[in-house]
Order: sequence, then structure tokens, then C-alpha cells
Amino acid sequence: MESLNYITNFIKCAKNSNLEKITIGQNNYKIIINKKKANNSSTISQNNVNYTRIDNKKNNKKINKALENRLDITKNIIEQPHKYSTIISPMVGNFYRSPAPSDPPFVDINQIVKPKQTVCIIEAMKLMNEIESEIQGEIVEILVKDGDIVDCGQALMKVKIK
Repeated sequence: MESLNYITNFIKCAKNSNLEKITIGQNNYKIIINKKKANNSSTISQNNVNYTRIDNKKNNKKINKALENRLDITKNIIEQPHKYSTIISPMVGNFYRSPAPSDPPFVDINQIVKPKQTVCIIEAMKLMNEIESEIQGEIVEILVKDGDIVDCGQALMKVKIK
């Protein structure tokens, strides 16, 4: 499957590039993409062509195993209780981690937050709006840089629920 993704990405890159001819190869395989149109459309070159018989039973087993693994992962995710929550911006504005540039941030990564605790400020129309945590948990990731403009509904922080 990974080889197929690699080849598909290669073809997309070749299609979007300005290059006329691209060649890649690995071991006994070689792929040539030539965008230049041939003068005679009935000319077919068969130099250095390797034919390989594909064993469908073998490939089907690999595909089925990969699908079973993905199914198991998905099943585990569905069966596990939600362990993470996200603090979302309720408005459009500028995101600030601290009340003033010289002050320490409201929260840092790995810090425990409680409900109603201020975690950041969003400045909208010259008003500073404090954003509070709705749950108790540990800040795992801060998804926005200080001073960035955020949209309504944009994720600001990832919290591991305690």
C-alpha cells in the first residue's frame, strides 16, 4: 500500500511540475513519465520493461491484515472513553497567553487547570475577553502562538481530562 501511495504522489508531482520527463527507479523497477508528446502515437517502446505477475492471494492477505489492524485501532478508539478535550475560541480575535507582554502566561504545557480558571485572553474589538477552562485536566498542547489571530471555533489548547 505504501508503494502505491508513493507512486500516486510521484505521478501527482510530475503532473503539477514543469518538467517534461521524470524517471525514478528502485532495484529492478523503473518508472518514466514523459509529458512530451511523441510524433507518432503508434510508437511503443518496450526497452527495459520488466513484467511481474501479481499474486492476488498474497496481496489480498496483506490488504486484509492491514484493514484488520485499522479496524482494531478504530474499535479501540471508539471503546475508550474520551481522554482529551479541546479549549475552543468562542470568537474571532487575537490570542494572548498572558494578561500583559511582561507577565507570565496564564497556563503552560503540563499544568493542571480547573473549571473556571482563565487559560488565555482573546482581544476582540479592543476588548480583552478571558477564556476559561470548562473542565479539570492537564494542558497537553497549546495549538496557537501568542499574538496569532484566531477564528471562532478554532482549537486553542488540548487538555488531558483528569
